[in-house]
Order: sequence, then C-alpha cells, then structure tokens
Amino acid sequence: MISHATILLDVIFFFGIREHAMGAIVNGFGYDGLFRASCATFAVFSDYMRPAIRLAALAKLPVFYIWTHDSVGVGEDGPTHQPVEILSALRCIPNLDVIRPADPEETAGSFVAACERSNGPTALMLTRQKVPNLSEIGINDRRTGVIAGGYIARKETCPLELIILASGSELQHALTAANELGKGVRVVSMPCFERFDRQMSAYREKILPSSCLKRIAIEAGVTALWHRYVGIEGKIIGIDRFGLSAPGDTVMKELGIVPESIIQAANEF
Repeated sequence: MISHATILLDVIFFFGIREHAMGAIVNGFGYDGLFRASCATFAVFSDYMRPAIRLAALAKLPVFYIWTHDSVGVGEDGPTHQPVEILSALRCIPNLDVIRPADPEETAGSFVAACERSNGPTALMLTRQKVPNLSEIGINDRRTGVIAGGYIARKETCPLELIILASGSELQHALTAANELGKGVRVVSMPCFERFDRQMSAYREKILPSSCLKRIAIEAGVTALWHRYVGIEGKIIGIDRFGLSAPGDTVMKELGIVPESIIQAANEF
C-alpha cells in the first residue's frame, strides 16, 4: 500500500497560433485544480490573451504564463514584435504578479514564486538575448530576492548617495554603472513590483530608504510606472517610443539602454 504519494505528470499541448484559446484553456485547468497549468508565447502576443489573463486574475486562478522576447532586444523582428508598453500594461492588471528576472538564478526563483502562488496568476517575462550569470550576487540572494519582489543586488560600502533600480536584462547595466560611479551607490533588483509592494513597510524601507532621494531606474520599456519608486526627484531611463528593426544589441544602444546612460544621469544630479 502506498500512502502520501505524489504523482508528477507533464501534459503538453501544442496550441499553434491561438493565444486567446490557449489562455482560456489554461484557465479551465486552473478552475479544475488538478494541474498547475502554464502556457508560453512571445510577450507582445499577450495582448491577444488579455481577456483570459484578466479573468484569471479576477478569479484568482493559480496559473502562470511564460512570455519570452520581452523587449526591443527582439531585434530584427522590428517594432511590431518589440513590446515596449506590454510589460507596464500587464503590471496594471490587478492581482497579476509580473516577474522579470535578470539571470538564470533569478529565473529559478521566479518559477518557485509562480508555483507557490495559490491566489492568482503569475507572469514570467523572459529575454530573447543572452544575459550574463550575475555571479557577483549570491545565488540565495537572487532566488529569494525574486520571491520578495525586490532586493539589494549591490550594497554601498560607504554612506549611501545614489540608488539604481533595474529589472531583467538591464540589471547587468546597473551593476556595471555602479562599479564605475563608486562606493556610495546601491543597486536594487526589482523583478516584481507586485510582490515588493506586498512586503512589510520595514522591508521596503530597508531596500529603498526614504532618506536617499537620488534614484535612477532603468528598464527597456515605457517609464511611467517607475515613478512610484524613484519619486519626483528621480530619473528614469526607458523607451517611451516604438522600437526599430536592427540587431538587438544595436537597438538597445541606439535607444540608450546602456550603462553610459545611467552614468550620465547620475552625473546630472
């Protein structure tokens, strides 16, 4: 007799180019409750799924979405496939956790967060381009930091002068810029606004102390939602326009998503 057994079963469906139907069917699995269902496509095509996503959030279904090609780093596919506004649009859906991890370890933490959540859907926003393994940050810090929504990726070693915030593929640029700017610079990884906002106020104050008003955020997308973290005196490096067709690295450089933009913004305070 076997007691307390756990059966792991993978069931894979190939939906084809049917994003709305895919989201609706995943909701069905979520309502049934037998499986922890997920689905995947390019981030820009989440717009076709939006009614199903909104319903999942409204009904508190514990499903999750894997959306790749999350920025202008898509490259040669051009503006139609570069989701500059999609990330912020998804963040505006109540009860949807949107996680944008920076490297493999943050991605591992994102999957844990998605699987553990029982009262609503989670979106994992993944890059197309290669990103470095940010080994200067402890593995446990990266994994548990994602679950908290935001964490200190680089701590200042003298009195705090500046905080740089970043998510996803831009965290590497924040770290590079901080190393150039000096010892008084803190880097905060913010992979999930929603999870960070649910933390106790003491934790949020520890990560983003109100005494430091010099703040810069960088993300390869529209800038509006970052104002809640940088305040009226902060600066945001982002993309408030549609992209262009070129290799991903070229597009990023052309649109200013590089460490040099952070350094310039810091020197303008």
